[in-house]
Amino acid sequence: MRDKQENYIPRGLFSRIIKRLGLEKELAIVKSNLKFFTTLLVTFLILSVFAFIGVKHVLATSSFGPFLYLAFSDPGIVIKYWHSFMFAAFESMPGVVIAGLIFSLAFLMLFVRFAVFAIEKTTILIKSINKQKYGHK
Repeated sequence: MRDKQENYIPRGLFSRIIKRLGLEKELAIVKSNLKFFTTLLVTFLILSVFAFIGVKHVLATSSFGPFLYLAFSDPGIVIKYWHSFMFAAFESMPGVVIAGLIFSLAFLMLFVRFAVFAIEKTTILIKSINKQKYGHK
């Protein structure tokens, strides 16, 4: 009688263990992805600040500032002579620095999205693990 009690394995235990191991593995992967994307997010946030400072400095030294000021101070003239205004503005625009800022901001938004996705996935996995842990269905 005692031998039967010692060898008794509850029904479905193996499948629950396998599911739990799968969830733990997924959780470990998501946590590592979250660390990676958060690190990249902070890096690109710092680079975006430097890119913004660079754009501000280049705009201060270039002749693009007066065009920008004119667009906000007298939009009627800008609309009336928009062909000439656009050609002159594009000619004086610091393209490489603006492209660097846009590139940096695009990657910043991309890594924010990846970090949010990893956080959502982590919370879903934690809820699944807690559901299995406490037997809630």
